[in-house]
Amino acid sequence: MTVRVLLADDNALFRDGIVHILAADGRFDVVGEASNGAEAVTAAGRLHPDLILMDLKMPGMGGIEAIRAIRADDLAVPIGVLTMFETHDFVDAALSAGASGYVAKDATPAEFCEAASRLAEGMREVVAIRTGRAAGAADAGSSGVLNRLTERELEVLRMLSTGANTAEMARSLGITTKTLRNHISNTYHQLGIYDRAQAVILAVREGLVDVHSS
Repeated sequence: MTVRVLLADDNALFRDGIVHILAADGRFDVVGEASNGAEAVTAAGRLHPDLILMDLKMPGMGGIEAIRAIRADDLAVPIGVLTMFETHDFVDAALSAGASGYVAKDATPAEFCEAASRLAEGMREVVAIRTGRAAGAADAGSSGVLNRLTERELEVLRMLSTGANTAEMARSLGITTKTLRNHISNTYHQLGIYDRAQAVILAVREGLVDVHSS
C-alpha cells in the first residue's frame, strides 16, 4: 500500500519537486497540498493522510501553530517537519508541538524518501542538517555538481528558483528569451535534469538558494 501524503510548503516550485521525488520513489501518493498552516489543518481533517510533511516558515499560520492545531483535533497522523538551515531550538519547538521528526530540505532524494517512509511507519527519524553550510553558500558542503556550470548558468539556475516566467527572467538577466532558453537547456543537460521542479530541488539541496528568500 502507498503512503498517502499531505504536503505543506509555501513555495509552489519546491512542492512540485517534492511531489516528483515522492512519486518517483513509488511508495507515496501526494493526496493534498497546502501553501500555509491554515490550509494544512483543514486538509488534514478532510483527507486523513498517512503522513504530513510540514514546512515551518509559512505566511499566516506557520508550521508550529499548524502542528498544534492538528494535534488539538486529536489527529494521530505522523508529521514530518521540512526544514532548511534552522536552529535546533526551532526544530525542538516543532517536536514539542507534536511533530514526529524532521527531514532536511537539502537531503538527497533517497534520504528524503527513506526518512518519510520511516516517519510514516511511526519511527522518529532525523536526517541531519548539514550544519557546516550557511544559506546561499553554493560550495560549502555541496556535492560539487554546480561546478559543472558557468557563472551565467548559475545565474539562470537561481532565476529558475524564483518562480519568474521566461520573459521576466530574460529581462532581469538582460538577454533575449531565445538566449535564455539555450542557457536553460544547457543547464539541464549539465545537471542531468529535465524540468524546473528538479532544478529548484537541486538548487536548494546544493545551497545555491534559500527557498524562503525567493
